[in-house]
This record gives sequence, structure tokens and C-alpha cells, in this order.
Amino acid sequence: MTIQGTLEHSALEGGVWVFRANDGNSYQLDGLPSNLHQDGAKLELEGSVDKVMLSIGMRGSVFQVSKARAL
Repeated sequence: MTIQGTLEHSALEGGVWVFRANDGNSYQLDGLPSNLHQDGAKLELEGSVDKVMLSIGMRGSVFQVSKARAL
């Protein structure tokens, strides 16, 4: 699955990164390289939604990142 969108930082629970996809869905990311952790970054991600993993931030489904690039 490939998605594009914007990375946002939320102060919830001590700090949570939320990915707002262009299709309107929100995801918490697992496996995003730390060099791409930048508030407002436009990204394209490849991976899959983990239906089992629960996130402490509860800001959307967890997206397991396999590839990422800045747009």
C-alpha cells in the first residue's frame, strides 16, 4: 500500500507523530526513519496497516512503514 500526506507532531502522551494521508485517514507510524521526523514534512510511504498493533497515542491506525521518501 502506498500513501502520501503530511507528518504532524502532537504533544499528546508526551509526543506522538501522526501522518495525515491525502485521502483523509490518519495513521501513527512504525518504522519511519528518524531523519524524516519533521513537523510538516510531505512524505510518500509504502507499507501496510497493522490491524493488531495498538498505539498509546490513539491517533489512528498503525501504519508499518517499509519504504519512505520525502516529496
